[in-house]
Amino acid sequence: LFRSWQFDLGLNFSYSSAPPFSAYVGGIDFNGDGTTGDLLPGTTVNAFNRGMGHADLERLVAQFNATYAGTNDSRGRSIPHLTLPAQYSFGDNAHSLDLRLSRSFVFRERWRLSLIGEVFNLYNKANLSNYSGDLTSAAFGQPTSRATQVFGSGGPRAFQLAMRVSF
Repeated sequence: LFRSWQFDLGLNFSYSSAPPFSAYVGGIDFNGDGTTGDLLPGTTVNAFNRGMGHADLERLVAQFNATYAGTNDSRGRSIPHLTLPAQYSFGDNAHSLDLRLSRSFVFRERWRLSLIGEVFNLYNKANLSNYSGDLTSAAFGQPTSRATQVFGSGGPRAFQLAMRVSF
């Protein structure tokens, strides 16, 4: 908190690194367990952004296409050839800068009026999330949502004005 010219200035910066990411092959049951959407062979849950990267994915997709594409899964469905989009991401860092400026006025030693102005996500970072991990979808590696609209949560830029009276 910085105090000058009887104004109070408060700052809040929040940062989260990119979350872990899993790549899976939608609609395919490799192991016959009755569930579809099995992980890309050679990966584990949340392997990307935690040790594996784009080069690993490209290598594993090439291996997948050479080994599995054109064959049938445990349910007899044809396994598709996988093609990575030109641009994709495993997720992104999320961050937000919030500012608060206030000034208090004292009346008759008992009454205090405070005027407050706040801005959340000052530089309006998009903070996109929930990147699709389905390698059979055209939306692979694309965000499917954005941070919530709640003040101070990293959502779109928002302003708030307030007045407080104390006695």
